Amino acid sequence: MGFKNNSKEKVDKNFALAVNILNKNKIKYWICHGTLLGIIRDNQLIPWDHDIDIAVWSSNNLKNKIKKIMLSKKFTLKEKYLIEDDLLTFIKPGGREVDINFYKIKKINNLNLAFINWFVPKNFFFKLIDALSVGKKYQGKFKFLIRSLFFLKFLFKILKIFLIKRGNFYKSIGYTQPLNLLLHFKVMKFKKLNIKVPKNYKEYLKYVYGDSWEKPKKNYNWIIDSPSTKDLN
Repeated sequence: MGFKNNSKEKVDKNFALAVNILNKNKIKYWICHGTLLGIIRDNQLIPWDHDIDIAVWSSNNLKNKIKKIMLSKKFTLKEKYLIEDDLLTFIKPGGREVDINFYKIKKINNLNLAFINWFVPKNFFFKLIDALSVGKKYQGKFKFLIRSLFFLKFLFKILKIFLIKRGNFYKSIGYTQPLNLLLHFKVMKFKKLNIKVPKNYKEYLKYVYGDSWEKPKKNYNWIIDSPSTKDLN
């Protein structure tokens, strides 16, 4: 299976902006997760995937630097309130949400792994509250319906904070990849963009999505279906 570049198709506006920002500022990153899967398998971003997945190695200085740069380019940081995990999500109208994942090295079962910890809403109802608390800038599923209820944003924000304080809103999910797959990277051309990807991206995708990663799976749920996922609750 080979990668074929079709530069005539337009790339997501926020994806292009984020990649250009990282390249210009010489920040070491790689395209990961569903974004990499779509690019390699389908030569496009997966239509029903509503965010851009980018990874970096974690450090406090780098997190602050990326936050400062992205905000200066008119992105808005998606607030999580009262918690901090290994993810920053940036929102800007006209494109998908941009997720910057901050990976750490962790030893698990005597293996050195790249590890990340996310807090995600526990159920569909909480996902809906999370979306409604964003308002007009929401870019995910059912975005037109969610945006039409923007006047309820502050009400849902208050409800979200209340549920977080009670410890009921989020669950903790760990995500791992073998460290050896993330030591070497290559530059690839994707629709006129120079993007950085794991050098052995096929082995990476096989580890993250399983042996059948080349076949699209309907109703894929990364929390349940990915071999990389670890429930930390």
